[in-house]
Amino acid sequence: MGYRSDVQALIYPANGDTNLLEYDKLKTLMNTTFKDMLDTWGDYFDWNDHHRVLQFTANSIKWYDSYPDVARFTKFLEEVRDLEYEYEFIRIGEDDNDVESDSTGDAENFMYVERTIQVNL
Repeated sequence: MGYRSDVQALIYPANGDTNLLEYDKLKTLMNTTFKDMLDTWGDYFDWNDHHRVLQFTANSIKWYDSYPDVARFTKFLEEVRDLEYEYEFIRIGEDDNDVESDSTGDAENFMYVERTIQVNL
């Protein structure tokens, strides 16, 4: 079993939905330079062509910095940042106060954490 997290990340060009050329370049990079990411995490990635965003979604996953695949994902975010792409990252753990977030300086803030109480009787 073990401790599990929900993880979301968005990767997109600066100027988001207006930068088609850089979005297409990101697709090429994912199939060449970052092919190892698709080989490892491919089922968790999804292209949103309408918003020109690459979305990563992993629910109920063991996400430990010491795991090689997780360390590689963190390095991948640094590398896309260095290529002047924006990213947003949020991890929510099982504990109420276990929330980790990171983003580039000019990120659009498309993601946020919202806590609610729901009652279904």
